[in-house]
Amino acid sequence: MSEHTDPRQWRLAQVQLANWGTFDKQISIVNIARKGHLITGPSGSGKSSLLDAIACVLTPDKWLRFNLAAQGSTSRTDQRSLVSYVRGAWTRVTDDDQDRVVSKYLRPGSTWSGIVLRFHDGDGKTLSLARLFFLKGSSVSARDLGDICVLEEAELDLTDLQKYAAGGLETKKLKADHPAAMVTSNGTHGKFYARLRRTFGIENETALQLLHRTQSAKSLDNLDRLFRDFMLPVPDTFAIADTAVQQFGDLRDAHAHVVELRKQRDLLLKLRTASEQYDTCWAKQVDLNTLNDLLSPFLKRRELTMLNDHQQHLRRTLAQKRAQLEESRAEESRAESELRTASRVVTQNGGAEVEVLRDRLDAARNDHSAIENRRRRFEAQLQSVGITRMPQTAEEFAELQTEIAAETKSQEQSVGASYEDNDRLAKARRDVREIEAQILTLRQSGSTVPDNLQRVRQAIATRIGIPAESMPFAAELIEVKPDFKEWTGAIERVLRPFALTMLVRSQYLPAVRAWVDNNEIHGRLVYEEVADGIERPQPVLHRDSLINRIEIADSAVGAWVSWALSVRYNYVCVETPDGMGDHSRAVTIRGQMKTSATRYEKDDRRGINDRSHWVLGDRAGKLSALADRLKEAQEELNAAQEVVDTANRQEQERNIRRGRLESILDGSWAEYDTISSQKNVDSIEQRLATLTSGDETLSRAVQAEQKARETYDAARRATEDTRHEVRMAERDLEVCEEKAGEIKARIAAGELEDVPEDTATRLEERLRREKRAIRLDNIHEVGQRVSTALQKEKDTARDAADRASHQVTQLTTEFKERWEAVASDLMPGVEDRAGFLRILDEILTNGLPTYETRFRKLLQERSQDLVGELLNEIMSAPNEIRDRVVPINSALARKPFDEARFLHLRVKTQRSAVVEDFMGQLRTIVDGSWDDQDMQTAESKYAVLAEIMRRFDSGEHVDTAWRRQCLDTRTHVKFLADEVDEHGTVRATYDSGAAMSGGQQQKLVVFCLAAALRYQLAQRDDDVPLYGTVILDEAFDKADTRYTRMALDIFVEFGFHLVLATPQKLLQTIEPYVGAVTEIDNPTRQLSTVADIDWSGHTAGDSDARS
Repeated sequence: MSEHTDPRQWRLAQVQLANWGTFDKQISIVNIARKGHLITGPSGSGKSSLLDAIACVLTPDKWLRFNLAAQGSTSRTDQRSLVSYVRGAWTRVTDDDQDRVVSKYLRPGSTWSGIVLRFHDGDGKTLSLARLFFLKGSSVSARDLGDICVLEEAELDLTDLQKYAAGGLETKKLKADHPAAMVTSNGTHGKFYARLRRTFGIENETALQLLHRTQSAKSLDNLDRLFRDFMLPVPDTFAIADTAVQQFGDLRDAHAHVVELRKQRDLLLKLRTASEQYDTCWAKQVDLNTLNDLLSPFLKRRELTMLNDHQQHLRRTLAQKRAQLEESRAEESRAESELRTASRVVTQNGGAEVEVLRDRLDAARNDHSAIENRRRRFEAQLQSVGITRMPQTAEEFAELQTEIAAETKSQEQSVGASYEDNDRLAKARRDVREIEAQILTLRQSGSTVPDNLQRVRQAIATRIGIPAESMPFAAELIEVKPDFKEWTGAIERVLRPFALTMLVRSQYLPAVRAWVDNNEIHGRLVYEEVADGIERPQPVLHRDSLINRIEIADSAVGAWVSWALSVRYNYVCVETPDGMGDHSRAVTIRGQMKTSATRYEKDDRRGINDRSHWVLGDRAGKLSALADRLKEAQEELNAAQEVVDTANRQEQERNIRRGRLESILDGSWAEYDTISSQKNVDSIEQRLATLTSGDETLSRAVQAEQKARETYDAARRATEDTRHEVRMAERDLEVCEEKAGEIKARIAAGELEDVPEDTATRLEERLRREKRAIRLDNIHEVGQRVSTALQKEKDTARDAADRASHQVTQLTTEFKERWEAVASDLMPGVEDRAGFLRILDEILTNGLPTYETRFRKLLQERSQDLVGELLNEIMSAPNEIRDRVVPINSALARKPFDEARFLHLRVKTQRSAVVEDFMGQLRTIVDGSWDDQDMQTAESKYAVLAEIMRRFDSGEHVDTAWRRQCLDTRTHVKFLADEVDEHGTVRATYDSGAAMSGGQQQKLVVFCLAAALRYQLAQRDDDVPLYGTVILDEAFDKADTRYTRMALDIFVEFGFHLVLATPQKLLQTIEPYVGAVTEIDNPTRQLSTVADIDWSGHTAGDSDARS
């Protein structure tokens, strides 16, 4: 036997382990001979446990399979694990309480385990690999198992490492005490194994898996299994098939679309006609409503215009009156001067007494004139309050004052619009505005979900290329049953958090997550994954459960929504608060919720029946209900406005009358007694006439003075009248400006809406139709008549819209029942008609030929991109496998397989009839020119492809077996081993089905395995790999001495250091390949012990074989 060694090669030198399987209560040490080492002992002693300890350090957990050689294919394969080794499982017993067989443990409480592997190279360097475990309490769960991996270029001992694990893992302390070591913990050991491979010169991580599997080479009994399971990766065909299934949905949908489009088109054309009728009537209703809403601000603005015009007129009149007043004053001044001159003439002619009488006469006449003026005003004042008879005596005047006093006292209490009337009007206005806003939002969005959430959903859908309706909010699928509509407010409170959750199917989830993470959504978005095809058990519901009072729309996610609601919101609806005590989750009709056994909640920040914030329900029904409410609210607004206007008008009239009556009470009869004042004038005139009748000169002077006085009196009266007219004009202007100012202030405060010019024109026309002459004193009366006419027209338009709405609902309901998938996110009724008509527009705009062309194009793309790629992958797989065998053949050429014989591997394509038929189907799909193919040919290819995709996606056993047979290209080839002589002549050929003995088969496979290991572990130009230790567990129990030695020669020739576990019967055969023997014994089955067998007298001992 020759041996190829390299002083740089790392070989296992020592194994230390504690509390591992039946290695209990002590630290066991096995020194490994550098030449090679044999571990022997009876069955069940712990040989494989020792090898598993080595494997659990060298092998990443994802590939770790314990004791495969010892277990073979028995049911015990699943029973050995890290936990069972740490716990010390040593036997199985029957648990009568659980009626099953359970493990019995040596270490049932908190425990630790440790393994140290020490490697030496030929230059005296040392590398230690260690793994420590700790399992708390009595747990047997892998989740509770903690571990540490340590790599250090120094000699580590479990005696020293025990302190870091015995009472619980102390990773930080270990790192601090060993700063040069690589330390990883709790299953995250990627850096540990990367450092291990770098130290050992192992490039590919899969080499560690092959090393581990080599330990159980006993179970490798044919070439096919060696290469399919050990050497070749899972082919890409499986991933290509999965991708094809995922992308086939678009093609399937396109085909289904073509089939159904014509039927959909015919029904949707009827819908379009009905929808146009509805739109016309609804638009008219909305237009009339807009006119009625803007009528009041229009009238106010119209009044403002008239007031502005009237102000201009009043200003012009006032200017004229002021000019007239100046002229009257000048005329009065001239007349006064002439009167003074005439009076001097009278005085000069002896008329001193006449002058005195004249002064008295002037005063009497002035007094009489003033009384006449007051009497005229008094008569007008009496007539304005409905008193037609003027008092003629002081007694009659006193009687009149008594009557007026009694009347004013009875009217002391205000009779204007009451607080309740004004409050009613304000509430009616708020109700109309709120309902109109709800209708506008509902009609524009088509959804009860808040606008900001809809915008986020649309942005996501646009980015990932799907309809927004493919990600419904739960609210769009949930409706309270009509029989329980009085519970709607309470159900809204319970379900609102879930109702505003966006439901995302699994295939869209990655893209949605990425978009949400990368974008600012300016709000709060909750979305949840909805997995397809998962059967979920429904919990038992109470008969009064909230879930029984709602309906779930039939949609792609409807079943999931039903399950989620029944699991999360199984609230019992109780009639009284006391009823909540009988249930863990309950809700009252007033919205009080019991959310757990002890927690209660009620949120009245919004009224429970405030529909403006409801998100559940039938949108068509809500729109209709809101329209009814709007009509009622508008009628209430008109009635409330009329009451307030009438009361205010009456109050104004009463105040004016009251003011006039009160002014009468303040006067006296002397202020209006013209009879007495006239008598006084007549008396003075008589005395004056008597005095001047005897003197002609004086008489003429008096007459001239009388004429001058009359002229002066006329001028003075003219001035007074003009002054009064000026004051009246000023007052009228002040009132006009005040009214205009009030309207302007309301406009500035935003209380009066802007009225578009076209709307103002139309309202003006309607005013003119009611009354051609529009004045300030009749504009509001005419406006009320216009409002009444508008309301009647609105009612007529609404009736017509309701009839069209009913027809639209019938047609959309029929469409949804027949094509649920197409309209899955649309609801029957007028509110979603735009969505249905968009479907029609898509059909008519692109046309059926366009969809057929799209279908053929999509079929071509899928066929070329996926089916063609899959077919090429299957056809090229044998050559790719042959390429992988080339370097293994190079390794096989280094060592004779038998006397003057070498092995050479061949790969033979061997596909079953099923696979050939499958490839023929793929060729049917991809072959031929796509330029001239008609729809019938495309349909034929599609049918073949659809059946393949169905079987790929099927979970039935027959289909999964077919899928594995067709796609696993490793089974499409057979591996042959040619035995050739030194001239390359084939002397024999072996395959997995050849009639060979167990030993021959084992030798053949091990020979190829050694070559594969050399290929994985050594660099191309290296004689031996830098890492040398290979573990073989009972590998040659079927082979005879000659074949066993030849197989071992292979490993040695390839430069490997062997650690063998085998029964003692093979000791003589293996003796030349090992430098020491360790015996494992376990007579009690509860404690494995280690002993070195005396090797004296055998092949020269190795310096590393220590006892």
